[in-house]
Amino acid sequence: MIDPHQLSTHLFRELHRHPRMSFLQHCGFIALFALYLAPQLPLLIFLIWVLIAITGGLWQWRISNNFGKDISNTLKSHNLASFKVASFAAGLGLGLTAFLLPELSFSTRLFVILMLSAIAASELLKLSAYPIVYGSYLAGLFLPLLLMLITVNDSPGWELIPPVLIIIGILYYSAIQRRRDLMDDLIARFGLEHDAGEDKLTNLANRRRFDITLEQVWVQARRSGLPLSLLMIDIDYFKKFNDRYGHQAGDKCLTAVARVLANSAKRATDLVARYGGEEFVILLNQTTRNDAYQLAEEIRQRVEDLRIENLDADLGIVSLSLGGVTVYASDDQEASNPLKLADIALYRSKEQGRNQVTWYQAEVFSKASSDETSI
Repeated sequence: MIDPHQLSTHLFRELHRHPRMSFLQHCGFIALFALYLAPQLPLLIFLIWVLIAITGGLWQWRISNNFGKDISNTLKSHNLASFKVASFAAGLGLGLTAFLLPELSFSTRLFVILMLSAIAASELLKLSAYPIVYGSYLAGLFLPLLLMLITVNDSPGWELIPPVLIIIGILYYSAIQRRRDLMDDLIARFGLEHDAGEDKLTNLANRRRFDITLEQVWVQARRSGLPLSLLMIDIDYFKKFNDRYGHQAGDKCLTAVARVLANSAKRATDLVARYGGEEFVILLNQTTRNDAYQLAEEIRQRVEDLRIENLDADLGIVSLSLGGVTVYASDDQEASNPLKLADIALYRSKEQGRNQVTWYQAEVFSKASSDETSI
């Protein structure tokens, strides 16, 4: 399965790549305009135009530059709306040049219109990662021009509106197409990368990918101080199920259970994995004990509701035993610690009759162990 968070990360990288070069390119366009505008405009108007044009580009550069400094933290707080506004401002900074058309010669007017089209095309590759952002840029760039073409009495005037609208439409459509191509490339690349981390039968993460993710999440949980919950899940009497109904039926049972698990724990921060054989594990980052326990009970009930026949089980249908734990990561514990504790709780569920959820509580389990030892 493709990780949506990883896709978003790469799309944001594409959107914000090379901020310095983008700003220098923006300034280059201003310089080209200036060569034509400076001789034909009063100094004050020219300086105001330069200031506005640079300010729009600076805002866009600042957001992209901040994104690049700390991608992991910026992604959490990244607001696409702010970059849409900044892109609109960057386009508007250059697009406002159209308001100067009445002061310019005919040849310079044509140059301005051609330059705005060239600028729009030059931003296509970068901003098409999010076509809505590119659309904001086009709006800022061309709205002043369209307003001037509607109101100006001189040539070129309204007769250029259809060609300009066609150019805008073609550019925006090209952005949508490029976004699709980019998504196809990313999905293909991530699909190949994730093959090694995916269980072929259930399409869930496999044990290797789970162990790697657990290490990463453990580090994050240590920094954030937020709870981490983990469920270990076992299909009751699955070996007997396989012996009675055959391995094909066993595979169907595994995929049906896996589907329930995947549909139950579907937050971007959740990870469902097949840990081995008939055993599954769910990593619930930033999840309290009550929320995780409630989810575990829902999963147990949903699998029971599948009504998959298993005459070797007490209920006559497939059921689950679950063990869970909620911990706060600390420096003196290893990432594998919650896995061990959830496994202890799972063993207790099996010991007490299966088809139930047991939650690990240190004081309860420690007392039970000492009582068994004394006996």
